[in-house]
Amino acid sequence: MEIKAVWNADKITELAKERFQEERSLNHLEGWFLAKEIQRECDQRFEKDPDCIRIAKTQVEVVKHIPLSIGDYHVFAGTQDDSFARSYALINPAFTVDSFSGYCDPVAVFGDIDPIGDLTKERIEDLREYNNHTRFADALRHAYDLAGEDTSEAIYFIEQVTGHLIPDVRPLLAEGTAGVRAEIEKNQAACEDDRKDYFEAMKIALDALDILADRYRALAEDKEKNSEGEAKERYRLMKETLEKVPAHGASNLFEAIQSFILIWQTMCLEQTPNPFAFSVGNADRIFEPYRAKTNMSREVAAALFKHLLVFFNVADRSWAISQNLLIGGRNVEGEDLTNLTSYALLDAYYDMNLPQPILSVKLHKNTPKELYESLGRFFFTPGCLTPSFFNDDSLFPILEAHGVETGDLADYSVAGCQEPLIMGKDNGNTTNSWLNLGKILELCISGGVSTVTGKKLGKTDEENGCHSKLEVLQNIRQIFYQNVDEYADRMVRSANAASEAIGILQVPFLSTMMGGADSGIDVRDTRKQGTRYNGSGCLIHGLSVVADSFIAIDTLLKERPQDADRLAEALRTNFEKDPQMHEYLMNCKKFGNNEAQVDLEAQEIANRVADIVASKKNYLGNPFRPDFSTPSTHLLYGYWVGATPDGRKSRDMLGYGVDPLYGEAHSGLGFRVLSGMKLPYEKMNGGYASHFGINPGYFRVDTLEGKGVEFRDKIINPLFYNPCNPGIQPFYLYVNVTTPDMLRKVLKEPKKYAPSGVYIMRIHGTFVNFLDLSPAIQEDIITRLDMESTSM
Repeated sequence: MEIKAVWNADKITELAKERFQEERSLNHLEGWFLAKEIQRECDQRFEKDPDCIRIAKTQVEVVKHIPLSIGDYHVFAGTQDDSFARSYALINPAFTVDSFSGYCDPVAVFGDIDPIGDLTKERIEDLREYNNHTRFADALRHAYDLAGEDTSEAIYFIEQVTGHLIPDVRPLLAEGTAGVRAEIEKNQAACEDDRKDYFEAMKIALDALDILADRYRALAEDKEKNSEGEAKERYRLMKETLEKVPAHGASNLFEAIQSFILIWQTMCLEQTPNPFAFSVGNADRIFEPYRAKTNMSREVAAALFKHLLVFFNVADRSWAISQNLLIGGRNVEGEDLTNLTSYALLDAYYDMNLPQPILSVKLHKNTPKELYESLGRFFFTPGCLTPSFFNDDSLFPILEAHGVETGDLADYSVAGCQEPLIMGKDNGNTTNSWLNLGKILELCISGGVSTVTGKKLGKTDEENGCHSKLEVLQNIRQIFYQNVDEYADRMVRSANAASEAIGILQVPFLSTMMGGADSGIDVRDTRKQGTRYNGSGCLIHGLSVVADSFIAIDTLLKERPQDADRLAEALRTNFEKDPQMHEYLMNCKKFGNNEAQVDLEAQEIANRVADIVASKKNYLGNPFRPDFSTPSTHLLYGYWVGATPDGRKSRDMLGYGVDPLYGEAHSGLGFRVLSGMKLPYEKMNGGYASHFGINPGYFRVDTLEGKGVEFRDKIINPLFYNPCNPGIQPFYLYVNVTTPDMLRKVLKEPKKYAPSGVYIMRIHGTFVNFLDLSPAIQEDIITRLDMESTSM
């Protein structure tokens, strides 16, 4: 049966919007908890099996017994609801900066579920206690024990990486579980070592996907029997589709989307709860062959994609954040790969305007004008989601220089917020470690004593080789870089231990899409490399604060060297007794104004810190990847940094990503771009973050399409393709096209400005419903619009 025989595009869209409202009405989910209970039972039931076999068998039992349903508005069967808890801080209205404790506690998630019905407090505590004494929990605690006091005030931070990967779903879509299973069996037969067990585990994990599909098929059949008219035909189509996929290859777009949804559900269930930041890759390239097989219209394809987008939204706050979907881009020959599905996906995103999944767009010098015209509606419709941008012309050479094979370049995708990885071939452990340059600088000046809490956390002046504050300031760069290197060594030791902890939780289903079907190695294995590419990420915070601080110290030493002790005391007391010193430091040159001295300082810091990070080796001996991004951790880590010599006060935020500290770039967008051009993007193979808050009043063309082209000419071309830049151009940007006044109006009168209850804003690599956020995050978004820095 063809989809067009059942509904038209309008009817499909109507069902998608009803389905989203249905999902949005959920304010509690227990599926993940039930899955964890099944897991505990299986730990005992299959305890004699090798770990990989036990885990795969557990996956089968979870999909056999977890409650499933198909609602009245479903066009496709499947949900992510059973994989997530109410854990993610940024979309938690109760979140406060000072409450952040990271992801250190392996059982913290059990505090996110409230007793309901027969799910009693005692039952929750019993399962928490069980999970608190697993091998994984013990190993993770060991990783944090290695860090000791270093993480207490965020000198650095580590986490076990549960997601941040881009599986290659294309073989499963094309060949089905039958085809992939046959490939695994062939490789298993040729294997003569202990990988035979792992090949077997992957086959069992594929059984879980088939079982899930069959359970949904039975539910669809029941719905068909109890329905009439349009609904009866809809469930019949669902049933017939599930009889074919995902067991066998998809033949059209409807089948491909249905297969994809169940693949994704199974993958997320394998890592429940909170398998954050799995990303799709170039969805337009994945789905276009299936649309083209039946020459499906753009309108119908867009309507079907609306249901795919709804699938990524979980419950009342769309909890499943940081799942990235890409369109656009080019191949290695420079040919544009935009297709009809690219535009159908944009149509779906624009009409639905949902908080998830993230939309990202690859650009290059030959990106068609039509794509910019299509993007104009996103930027200039208030409260509408805005995609982030990636520059293929820069990322291709960057990735190639860091070892990516030429044939894989077009398959780079975006994991989580903005980390470039090769789809299906790259385990980058992208958020494995986080380094706080601002805190390290504070401790270098203060003699190792935190000016926030008074704790002794670092080296004394004497241990740094100095006998006075004047000597400290005169040698601040040498002291700083030495301390960065030493803290990085300690960070890496703990980060690798965290990776070893998560490696205990093998993922045979995911591994079938990450090279495991060929290698027989788990994607998380810390002894043998199961993916073609591997690394570990380090997110580096405080670039602009340190650059501005070094310049301020230089200025003080040149003009007032006698005030070295006075500066140290002013920092210790947060300028409370010395407002004149604060004013003096604030008037020093700042990054973001095209001031050569400070811009070159930022360049030098980025170069040297990137080199330090890249010199460190992960659990497989591969380099850590420098990533100058700060996903709202510029707030969290800034909270633990005392006053700094740039004039920033204690506990204030750090600069966001590679951007100037808010309020410090006052010369407009052109000068800010020129400052940013000097940074060594070629060393940021882990990624970086940058945000422009844009006043829509600067765009004068009447039509949304025309504004999109104007946006290309005024924002994208000067940033990504600037002829004045002889080096590697910037490769990432996200924007919010609005003003602080507008957002304050939305907060004051939400029913007037956001009658649907949804007003989308960008926050780092994701967009969220502005009204769902905590006041701290709302205020951060407003503050970092920083309109003076982007004036035209």
